[in-house]
Amino acid sequence: MRKILPYIAVLTFLTVLSCRNDGDEIQDQQETGPILSSDAGTLSKRIDFGNAGVLDMKPSSGGKTVQAGNFPLVLVAEVAPPVYNGKTLRATHVSVEGNYAYVSYNTEGETYLGAIEVLNITNPNAPQLVMQAILPDTDVSSVRYDNGKLYIAGAKDIYASGASSPAFVGSMTLNGGMLTNTLQQTVLNGKVGTDVTSSSSKYYAVSGATGVLAQLNKSSQQIEMSIPLTDLRALGYNNNKIVVLSGTEGVKIYDANGLNLITSFSTSTDVAEAKRTIDFIDGKLLVSEGYNGVGVYNLTSGTKLQTLSLPTQVPGVNASDIVSNAVSVNSGRIFVANGGAGLYVYTTDNNQLKLMGSLDLTGSSNFVMSKGEYIFVATGTGGLKIIKTVAPESGAPNCSGYAVYNGSDWLNVNSGQTLEYSGTKSLQGINVNQTLTWCGALTASQGVNLNSNSTFNMYGQFYQGTQSNPWNSLNINSGALLNLKGNLTTYGHMILNSNANWKIEGNVTIFGNLTINQGSKIEFIGTNSSITIHGTVTKNGTSTITGTFTDVNNKL
Repeated sequence: MRKILPYIAVLTFLTVLSCRNDGDEIQDQQETGPILSSDAGTLSKRIDFGNAGVLDMKPSSGGKTVQAGNFPLVLVAEVAPPVYNGKTLRATHVSVEGNYAYVSYNTEGETYLGAIEVLNITNPNAPQLVMQAILPDTDVSSVRYDNGKLYIAGAKDIYASGASSPAFVGSMTLNGGMLTNTLQQTVLNGKVGTDVTSSSSKYYAVSGATGVLAQLNKSSQQIEMSIPLTDLRALGYNNNKIVVLSGTEGVKIYDANGLNLITSFSTSTDVAEAKRTIDFIDGKLLVSEGYNGVGVYNLTSGTKLQTLSLPTQVPGVNASDIVSNAVSVNSGRIFVANGGAGLYVYTTDNNQLKLMGSLDLTGSSNFVMSKGEYIFVATGTGGLKIIKTVAPESGAPNCSGYAVYNGSDWLNVNSGQTLEYSGTKSLQGINVNQTLTWCGALTASQGVNLNSNSTFNMYGQFYQGTQSNPWNSLNINSGALLNLKGNLTTYGHMILNSNANWKIEGNVTIFGNLTINQGSKIEFIGTNSSITIHGTVTKNGTSTITGTFTDVNNKL
């Protein structure tokens, strides 16, 4: 958190709409920003698919995975941070609503410079960066979507703005989900607005250092109540309660209707002036506590129930870089951004949180937010990583007639075997020598081989391979049949060898290359199938492609 130099009041470029006796000002930022850009073609050049593909989660016990995993994940893309006037920004927060993810940014050091960007995540395999708002002289710490508006917390350069304090909270009115220049800001006491949340009629913000918890009116932007508190890092709204986290005073819980203090309790003192987050699960409060891991507390009594300890002795990572920066809860899963150690995933087990495994991610995991099928991890100047959970889609085939697979992470079907399985699993690879049927959702991070005259019936969602290792290919050999009813995404090289057969009733995405050899047959079933090929297509000899389908990139 930067130093704030002595204040010299300079009212420039800002129109003061209202000024309260307590010194808090409502300001309308027009001339100094936001600087809007909707050039999706240029913006999306920052989206990198080079490392996209199936992720292998390290097991909780460490060592080599043996059993198939229960939580398949795919790295969809990485978004490089924006650069403005030679300054590289860093991602600070994400808010998701429908098909859009709103990402906030600030700048390290003395410079005040922030941004908000909009990601279109309608296509789960191909997110698009569709809009940007650069905010000169302004850092953005946190964003929250609520009913057509973005609520924003951050800090401003007081010399450029003329504000009496750097910390602010505000709201931006959206237009069809897109950013606008209608941004109203309310000055708060403190060095920086650190977090923002909302209820149906109010919104709330906290500011750091000698800061406040503030309740604001959504319509007028006026501060209705303000409670001085020190070193505030995060807040949340849960069951008509406002929960705030101080690095020095612990947790305080207020009634959202009048900000009457209900209870307070201590947490680990966090002297590092860094972003932290909180979240809720089953009447518990989860608090990211820096070098003390994640604390799990009874939300009513304040009793500490559990500590999600920091990992130790992570190869190639300095111990000082392992720190619990953020925590996020989604559908019974708990995601913890543990700095240089990466992302850790927990689930509930007998009223305790149990480690499922971890993901090595390039850069320091500074923030995590999960909603719907997505996990967003901010890695500072390393940008934003977009991870997707793999699960059966709505309307998927009925899998009740198949046994649940609980075997090895390498699935081998021997000659003479006919195996039928269901479930949502992550594998290393698949070898089929006779007949395999899978119903549900499946990932395989390495190769998939359908050997001569074998059959693989895939009913549901299937992701295979990685962009970084395209030779972990999907091979359909002579006389073999891949019968797909659902969706297939492969990141490596797909090869149809001589006289191979592929039936498609669904949607296929191939990020790598496709080779179709002599005598191969591709048959599209029905009228709604599609294929998207990002790499090259090589046809050796005569092959047959029949049926009605959409060739998105006109490669076939």
